[in-house]
Amino acid sequence: MNRRRFITTFGAFTVAAGLPRFAMGQAASLDVPSLKAGYALRLKKLLAAGALPYIDIESSCNSTKIDVQAVAKAMDELNIGLMALSADIGKNRFADGVRYDDLSQRLLASFPDRFIPIGNGGQPPALTDAPGEFLDAQEQAARDGKILLLGEYEFRHYPSPRQAKREPEERDVDIPLDGLEGHRLFRLSEATGLPFQIHYEIEDVLLPTLEKMLAQYPGARVVWCHLAQVRYLERASRYSPTYVEGLIQRFPGLCFDTAFGDGASVYPPSGQKHARIWNGEALKKEWRDLIVAHPRRFLSALDLGQDRMHRMHEYDAKHRRFLAQLPEEVRHQVAWRNAWRLMFGEEFG
Repeated sequence: MNRRRFITTFGAFTVAAGLPRFAMGQAASLDVPSLKAGYALRLKKLLAAGALPYIDIESSCNSTKIDVQAVAKAMDELNIGLMALSADIGKNRFADGVRYDDLSQRLLASFPDRFIPIGNGGQPPALTDAPGEFLDAQEQAARDGKILLLGEYEFRHYPSPRQAKREPEERDVDIPLDGLEGHRLFRLSEATGLPFQIHYEIEDVLLPTLEKMLAQYPGARVVWCHLAQVRYLERASRYSPTYVEGLIQRFPGLCFDTAFGDGASVYPPSGQKHARIWNGEALKKEWRDLIVAHPRRFLSALDLGQDRMHRMHEYDAKHRRFLAQLPEEVRHQVAWRNAWRLMFGEEFG
């Protein structure tokens, strides 16, 4: 089922004064046409002012601690176009029975032209403690027309650099991508047309399973997060721009986001610089050539998280250094055009 048909089937839309709102009732569906109009107006204003807006397709937060006003203000200061800010359900709230956090609805109520309604983050304890209940809730939100994207799902995730310094075993997630949860997620994407994101470490032993799932579900729309982020180089002998290009050619529903560390970022457990796309502060030619050759398959992302929301300016500067090294037309494709097409199934404008 394509995206437009899904919206028509499951969404109840209302249009008032050109602003997005929710239809009254149990499902509270999105008014997608008005949402698009507000997004387009913001992007066009930024472009007309000579700025390069981008759409952050992958950030997350603790919804009980987020300062929405501060985030919106920073987005304006930094000329960030839109943000898909997903709510992670922490251990305490998950233990209290929360399976869907309606942060997106609250964000749209305050800033309907900045935030993209997105499902919750599939990180511990969501997919580890009660995956069936969590996926039930995300599927219900999708079928009620509350979201335009599913969240980021962690199937293989090493502790982040900060977590590794605190506790080596923290957030060391290993869920089979071809297990019950993976099959259900891929099927949900095919059935609804909604894209989803996966955190899936780049390792030789994991790649065949990913390829198998992409082949089995050709209609699934998958964003593989963190292009060329390799924590342990010795475990990823197959991965290269040539390998990624092969995936692009074989699997039209696969995209990659460009949230990765800078050229000096080191992963503490391995002691390696894990953003393999850099040669110092310059993009490696082979990775730049790949993006230029396939500009429609890469997406802007900041990967802000609940312990680093205060670092928006730093992450923005890092991402813009990456974008600045791309040719102008490619830069705009990666920055915002591709995310627009991913969400709405059409070109901008």
